[in-house]
Amino acid sequence: MNIQSDVDFISQYVFLPIYAMTGRLLAVELLTRFTGSGDNLAMPTEIGLRLLTPEQRIELFNDQLTLAEKHASWFVANGVTLTINIEETVVDWLLGSETRRQRVHQLPFIAFEINESFPNLSAGKDNGKIRLLSDYFSLWLDGFGSGKATLTALFDGLFDFVKIDKRFYWQLVTQQGYDLVIDSLLKNINQLCKGVIVCGIEKHEYFNKLTNTGVLGLQGFLWPAISVDNLRSLRRIAEEFDNNS
Repeated sequence: MNIQSDVDFISQYVFLPIYAMTGRLLAVELLTRFTGSGDNLAMPTEIGLRLLTPEQRIELFNDQLTLAEKHASWFVANGVTLTINIEETVVDWLLGSETRRQRVHQLPFIAFEINESFPNLSAGKDNGKIRLLSDYFSLWLDGFGSGKATLTALFDGLFDFVKIDKRFYWQLVTQQGYDLVIDSLLKNINQLCKGVIVCGIEKHEYFNKLTNTGVLGLQGFLWPAISVDNLRSLRRIAEEFDNNS
């Protein structure tokens, strides 16, 4: 997708795998990466998204749905979830049309991620947008622990899965009493959703510290992102889990 703004840039998509603790490929997150038009200069995703107009954000989302439709047979055949990050502009757009929602419902392997920074997330079910989104779709909470929201939305049962913020985990792993803290944290969150995914697994050290905990899945640069054209080459079982067993 070519994006026109004060500085022209191009959006490209990659898939970032999430592996269950059994080693099985659990889900794939669709990420957007931005590069300057005419060069290979990368732009941080957060900045690229902020530069988009509401219309461009919706266009980007439609591109993502088209990509999901293209690869639908692979996701269904392999029982793998595709997660897509959405923000308030896209949420409003989806909630405003039954036809738009039906398009997503034709792709039952899709789950939506919203970040802990989503407006008024702490209101939980009193936030009508999030409540409706949870009613219509499988909803994951991204960035848990980043300090931008309370636990209310979790207590209200709005999210199927919770992703622990990578910086939050990196902070935890360096603290004394890590084992007790992570055990208590996971036990409490697991009571409020179907499972917890820890992000930021950049080192084997982090992987090893989570192998016997109540974590459902892991995500991080230990399993690098792949281009969308290479989806079928993605490993169904990560070798790190075989080596750990």
